[in-house]
Formats: sequence, C-alpha cells, structure tokens
Amino acid sequence: NYSSTDNQKFDLILIKQTIHLMKLYEIKKMLHLLKKRLSPNGKIFIFTLDTEKNEIPTFELMKLKLNKSLKRDRKILNIIKDVYPHIIKKKFIFNVNITKKKYLDMIRNRYISTLLPFSKKELTKGIQEIHSRHKDILRFKDKLICIIL
Repeated sequence: NYSSTDNQKFDLILIKQTIHLMKLYEIKKMLHLLKKRLSPNGKIFIFTLDTEKNEIPTFELMKLKLNKSLKRDRKILNIIKDVYPHIIKKKFIFNVNITKKKYLDMIRNRYISTLLPFSKKELTKGIQEIHSRHKDILRFKDKLICIIL
C-alpha cells in the first residue's frame, strides 16, 4: 500500500501465478493502480500457466480443478487484452525431469493453488493415482505465459 504522497515510480512490476486468485474487478483495479505507479517506460510482467495443452501430471480431481482454473485464466487474459490491447505475450516451455517421490512431495505440500482446497483424503487418493500411473521419473513440459503490459 502506498500513501497519496508517495511519488516513487517503478520500472518493473512482477505478478507471478497469483492473479487468478483475485476477483475480476480486483484485477482490473490492481492493474490500473499498478500502471499509475510505473515510470513512463515501466512494464508489468504477469506470469501464469499456459492455458492451452498443459502437461502437468495430475490426478483425476486435480485435472478437473486445474482445467476449471485454466478456463478462468483464459477469461482473465482476455479481459487484460481488452483493457490493454497492446500487450506482448511470450511463451516459455521448460522440460521437466523430476523424481516421482519429489513430485508427490510437492503435491502433498500443495505446490499449485489448484490443490489448496483439497482435503488430506483427496490428496492421498490423488497421490496414489499418480504413483500407480507414472514411472520413477516424470518427464513433462511446464508451459508458462508471460504477459507484458
């Protein structure tokens, strides 16, 4: 939070995989306030999961929740594009090789916001699904989008 007497301007503002947790009107309001805080050539970088063809290993319930979240993210990205038509969109693909044990630990620790509302029982069932379906090393492409305003 900034007081009205705070004249500090920023060259860069980074938003990493959190914007989808906000209400649509809050996103618009936040982006407007952030844009005002930027120096004339300043940029806002928004990083989020690619909403198309995501390869993150999931279990059945996680996949349903993730797809619902990605659908909402597409809506958010379209709203941002409507408000800021001159955005730059970049895609990044990271080849991930991770042990199943480490990935299952990440799920237990709810590494992605989609997992936050799950009960311990739901997570345990999901972990069992992934354990039975995957080899000891998981290989997938982690796809991200960067929106630059």
